[in-house]
Order: sequence, then structure tokens, then C-alpha cells
Amino acid sequence: MKNNGKIINKLFRNSVISIILAAIATMLGIVIDGIVIGRFLGSDSMAAYGLVTPVINLSTAFSGILATGAQIICAQHLGAGSKSRARRAFSMCMVITVIVSVLMMAVVLLFRGGIAQLLGAHGKSAHLLQPTSEYLLGIVFSFPCVLFLFEFNSLMRLDGDANRVIVAVIVMTVLDVAGDLVNALVVHGGMLGMGLTTSISYFAALVIMLLHFTKKDIIFRFSFKGLRLKDLGEIIATGSSSAVGSASSMLRNAVLNQIMVATVLSSTAVAALGVVHTVFNFTSSTMLGVAMTTAMIAGMILGEQDKVAAEALVKVTIRTTLIVGGLLTAILLIFADPIAGAFGGADGAQMVSLATKGLRIYALSIFFYGLNVAFINYTQGMRRMVVSDLFCFLVNFPFIVLPALALFGVLDADAVWWSFLIGETLNLLCIIVYAAVKKRGFPFRAKDFLFLRDGFGVSDEDLLDFSVTEASQVIPASEAVEAFCSGKGASSKESMMLALFVEELSNNIIQFGFKDGKSHSIDIRLIKLDNGWTLRMRDNCKKFDPTEWIKLHENTDPTQNIGIRMVCGMAKDVQYLSTLDLNNLTITI
Repeated sequence: MKNNGKIINKLFRNSVISIILAAIATMLGIVIDGIVIGRFLGSDSMAAYGLVTPVINLSTAFSGILATGAQIICAQHLGAGSKSRARRAFSMCMVITVIVSVLMMAVVLLFRGGIAQLLGAHGKSAHLLQPTSEYLLGIVFSFPCVLFLFEFNSLMRLDGDANRVIVAVIVMTVLDVAGDLVNALVVHGGMLGMGLTTSISYFAALVIMLLHFTKKDIIFRFSFKGLRLKDLGEIIATGSSSAVGSASSMLRNAVLNQIMVATVLSSTAVAALGVVHTVFNFTSSTMLGVAMTTAMIAGMILGEQDKVAAEALVKVTIRTTLIVGGLLTAILLIFADPIAGAFGGADGAQMVSLATKGLRIYALSIFFYGLNVAFINYTQGMRRMVVSDLFCFLVNFPFIVLPALALFGVLDADAVWWSFLIGETLNLLCIIVYAAVKKRGFPFRAKDFLFLRDGFGVSDEDLLDFSVTEASQVIPASEAVEAFCSGKGASSKESMMLALFVEELSNNIIQFGFKDGKSHSIDIRLIKLDNGWTLRMRDNCKKFDPTEWIKLHENTDPTQNIGIRMVCGMAKDVQYLSTLDLNNLTITI
């Protein structure tokens, strides 16, 4: 009997859609702004929009640190069965988010003119200073919303409220489209109005998300009680790869902007780069949604120290990345012209032509980008921070900027487009070489890319890990547990009780949880410890807490479910946790 990996696969599929939507949501307003600006406000406004991209990347840098760090730390604590520590980390994240948001807004509001010049609105592009400053003024109010939306994305999935994310995305999109069109066609509010409508739509989405915390049965509740700086340190350290990625991306985009400013076409080239950056933000948000799902589940697996689940996660991540990346590549290659055209009006034909070429070349890098960002987020979720940070920096700055600078004299603006493909390819090759060095041979299996720390999990000899998917497997499962316990020196009472517990609880789960017609599975994981046993049973059925069941039925027939009663009675610790729509019961005896 073995673990079939179905729970991890289904968990990944169920999670990735809502997380992709939430990741896209943080960029969707910016994409809509770009389309409306390009169509109705002209090439100079589009160029100003492109210049602001590094600031947007900076806001996502802070949100990436906090969001990714918080989701991994909270998932790790929940995987280890500690709801209180997860709540404490969540509360600390909320406090620091408010502080960072206020500071970011203050800096942009006070120094937006100087920031606009620093971004490239000077010299030949000095006429872009006013629209760039205006757009900064309008969009700065979205920064707190961006930070919170990133954080609530995965945290709400951990808390079993993924559908709320989808509702927030729909409301935000409708408001932003309507607001941008009214601003461009009726109010004529220029770049300031474009930024403000985006901020308003983001704020509406945030309000919808915040309603989650009015529910009673949730994991994450804010409290000042027990806040510790150590938790903040863990969040920042774990989110460091996101910080490295966003900060180096900001520097990369600033350098690429300067390269475009140096071309003969100047503002047209900058505007074209703004289009490519906008589409890149959209497609990368989609691939990042896949990677963020990986990071979240990896954090849970880290808390559980589960090698089997880690291998299943790597397999489903690679498979999903290839499918999603393939679709995005095909779409961009086929529809590059109309996509670029959506950003340009009648006076932007040259910009559209340049952007179309950039999009087609960029499309070739999406596969490699998806695999790179998945690897970085997986190692981040497993808290292999040195590995994650190193590859994140390489792919976001030197591997792209250096080829762009080297090729600029030969290819002019095309050097920027080709640099993305070159950089992503180089980084993926480095990851494969790293895996080969670790394995001391060519890596061709998912387990060759686990990159687990020494001492992760337990030895195979002390572990029994398998899945049950139908009633006919329950008795063999019970017998396997009893045989494993007996073979490891357990007393006959311990062997019998654990076997009976697995039999009775599995039958209960199948009887009451499998009858909804959906595909379900039960993962049973039994570990031999130095001084006892740990049994974890996990299923993806409707919520069911056996410990509450015992309390509710303590005065009923004591001969019913005797195995469940006796094991819980003799246990040193019993932990039930519902997270990611999974029932997790862990018993230590």
C-alpha cells in the first residue's frame, strides 16, 4: 500500500485557480489602466505609465515579502498543528503592513516629482514629468490595498474562504473598467484620474476581503496579545526571495527604461516597453499564482516533515506550470498584434509595431519563467532561503540586464526583448546544474528537485504512508497498521488500538464524507518515534472533527466506535485542524 498523491494533487488544483485570480487581481487594474491610457490619452501618457512600472514593482516588493513570508510561516505552523502560532504570525503581519503602507504613501506623496525624474522623466523625456507625477499621485492610494490583497490571497485559502477572492476580483475589475472609461471619456481627469480609479477599485476589493474576518469559525483573528519581533523576523526572512525578486526587478526595469530612452525612438520605445511590462505583469502574475500555490503547500509540508507529499507537490507543480505556460505562450504568439494594438490609438502605430515584436520574443520565455519562479517559490516554501534568494536575484537582474547591455549596440531596442529569453534560459540551466551536483548525476525525476534539508522527515523504515480511496481498502489498511506496529516493537494493545482506530475512523469518513459524488481520498501516515507513535489521518471531505464527535456522543453507547474513544483517551496529544479544505487529525501516543 502506498500514498497515491491524490490529496496533494486535488488540493493544488483547487487552490491554484483562486490564487491565480487573486495574483492577477493585484495587476489587473494596472493592465486596464494601460489599455485605456494607450487608447485614449496618447503615447506620452503611455510612456509616463511605463516609467511608473518600477514604483509598482517596489510596492509589490513589500507585499511580496510580507505576503509570501506570512503564508509560508502560517502554513508551516498549521502543518505542525499550532493554530495559536499561526494566529500570532498573522497578527504581526497585519501590524507591519499598516506601518509599511503609511511610509510608502508618505514618501511618494512628498517626493513624487523627484521620483518621476529618477524614473526617466528628464532630458529628452522631460515632457513626461507632469503625467508621470500625476499618475504617481493617483495610484499611491492603492498601495495599502495591494499589500493586503497579496496577503489575504493565500491566507484566505488557508482559512477555507477562497470564493471570496473571486468575488473581490470581479467587483474590482468592473469598477476599474467603468472608472477608467468615465475618466477618459467624460471627466477627462488625465493620468491623475487613471490612478485614482485604480485605487478606488482596489479599495472596494479590499473591503470585500475584510468581511471574511467577521465570520465566527475562522483560523486567523487579529490580536495584539503575544506579538513578538521574532515572528516578524521569520516572516521577513522567509519572504526575502520575494523582496530580492521585486527589488531586483525594479532595478532591472529602471535600467531597461534608460536603454529605451537612449534609442532614436525614445518615448515610443519607452511606451512599447511599458506595454511589454504590462503584459509581463499579467502573465507573470498567472505563473506566480501557480508558484504561490506551491509555496503555500510547501510551507504546510515543511511543518509536517512529509517527504512523500513534497514529491507529489513537485510533480503537480511542474505539470501545471507546463500546461499554463504553454497556453500563455500560444496566446501571446498568436495574438501579439491585437494585444499590443489594444494599448495604442491611431497615433501609436509605431509603438504598437515595436511592442508586438517585443511580445512575441517575450512569449518564448514564459515556459522558462514559469519553471524558474516555481522552483524559487518551492525552495522558499521549504525555507531554503540561500538557494531561493540566489536564483531569484540572478534571474531578475544580471541574467537579463547584462545581455541587454551587451546586445544594445547591435540590436538596439530588440536587445531588451531578447534579454528576457536569455536570462530565463540561463537561470533554468543553472537550476538543473545545481540539481545534478546535489544528485551527482543527471536529474530526471521529481525527487531529484526536492532540495530538502538534511534530516528532513523520518527514515523510510520508521514510516508507513498510504492512501485509502474506497471501503474495500479499509480492512487491509487496518491490517497493514497492525503489522507495521508489531514489526516495530509495539505492544499488542497499541497495535490493536491503532489498527482499530484507523479502521473505524476510515469507515466513518467514507460513510459520511464520500457520499457527495466527488473524488475523495484518505491519507494515513504512521510514524515510529523513539518514545511512542504519531498517527496522522487526512482527508478532503466535508469538515469533521472526531474530537468534537466524541464530546457530543460521550453519553451514548460506549461500545460504539470503541477504537476512536480508546485511542483518543490514551493519547498524549490529539490535534484536529481544518485548513485548505482538508481535515487533519494528528494523534501522539
